[in-house]
Amino acid sequence: MSSLASNVADSQGCFQDVNGIIVLDLTHAGIIIATKLAKLGFSVTAVDVYRTADENVLLELEEGCGIKTSKKPVQIDKHDLVISPAHLDPEYPVLVEARKKGIKILTHHQAVGSILSMKGWPDSGTVIEITGSKAKTSSASLLAEMLSQKMKVVLHTSRGLELWENGQCKILNLGLSIAPGSILLAIDKLDEFGVSAECYIFEVSIGLTGFADIGIITTLEPDYPIAASTSNASDAKLSVLSYAKQEEIFFLNVTDMKGHDMANKFGRTCFTFGDSEYCGKDYENADTVADIDDKSVTFNHKNGTFSSPLSQNYNSRSYATAFAVSTAVALKMGIPEQEIIEVIASFGGLQGRMQEKELEGRTLIDNSNSGMDIKSAERSLDYALTKSKSESEISGIIMILGEEAAQVCEGLPPENVSEFVMRRSGELSRLILVGKRMHDIGNGKFTYAGGLEEGLEIATAIASEKDIILSCVKCFR
Repeated sequence: MSSLASNVADSQGCFQDVNGIIVLDLTHAGIIIATKLAKLGFSVTAVDVYRTADENVLLELEEGCGIKTSKKPVQIDKHDLVISPAHLDPEYPVLVEARKKGIKILTHHQAVGSILSMKGWPDSGTVIEITGSKAKTSSASLLAEMLSQKMKVVLHTSRGLELWENGQCKILNLGLSIAPGSILLAIDKLDEFGVSAECYIFEVSIGLTGFADIGIITTLEPDYPIAASTSNASDAKLSVLSYAKQEEIFFLNVTDMKGHDMANKFGRTCFTFGDSEYCGKDYENADTVADIDDKSVTFNHKNGTFSSPLSQNYNSRSYATAFAVSTAVALKMGIPEQEIIEVIASFGGLQGRMQEKELEGRTLIDNSNSGMDIKSAERSLDYALTKSKSESEISGIIMILGEEAAQVCEGLPPENVSEFVMRRSGELSRLILVGKRMHDIGNGKFTYAGGLEEGLEIATAIASEKDIILSCVKCFR
């Protein structure tokens, strides 16, 4: 059996002579992977590692798809391929047994790339995948709008499945995750709607499939441990450089030296981007540079320089990486500078990503999203404080901080929140903590809420019209 790591394009070889496949983890879109493989004619056993799948769902897999299911570790037996998420504990019994017996182990990312190759999808068009610790959704959304000036674009992010044409967005479907297996579900939705495009952009969590024409890694920082702390998320994101199809080109942050070293090792074609907010002085060495101030962003690239004004209705500095990523790729794909300028100049921020808006007569700075972390919360507070000092009529800041689900991108560690609260709570007029894990912080000193909506209701009820409500809750939206 040949390895997908040698060449994703040779995916048929990867599954050649496979008698049985074990798919681990049905929580993070593993059900989709198992179902697709069963439809391709493989004998599949699906293991609900985290025991979260509904019994009726497991019954449907067995009766409707012929997939064996289990909530407990299974024996390798006649299986000769194991598909496991990058973040699973390597000491999970099935993985331990597979390594002992020399059974091939693929990640969910690799398996999805292989399935797409076998399906021969798409008939035509450019496929772009984007991952990273920060700025995935905003980079992908800006890029989709830029590319849509010249072509029809399908965009799949944590915001949903969208169709972009002539700078206009149509929402096709909501509720899909960005786990790698959800790419397959998104494609099924496109078939169901009869939608095709000239470009497909997929936001993917913790890595890339290696199937795309263009792979983007926005940032590797902040990094965090995965797989029971045996590896880091950055390792999973960069692993695509070892197994992607040879013709795939990559866009890497100029500061991510580990990525550049690995790209050189495997002979990858790479382009770099950088921005003055994230990269410091290092950004000047990038192929495409975004130099941002409060009113404009200037781009320097190999063929020249151009600038775009920025709307003052959101914290544009928090989008510096997204401006750099989207512009670098758009220029490479032939989008004229003037059309890039028009998109950036009219951009007003994305929901939940430092977007400034009104909530029942109060100013709301909305920074609640799945990628929110304590550093992002701190930057949000700094921005709110700057705004309050520049606008004398603002009296105070009410902050909503916490998590709706600890499972969202590693959650928001209570110890990080506690440290932040000790340092910065004195700068707030009120603090509302969200989530069960935050109840011990402050020993009852603060207000507590079960979720984002409850937190917003409390904040609105106690806020004067001169207060800023600052929303920093880690959640799916």
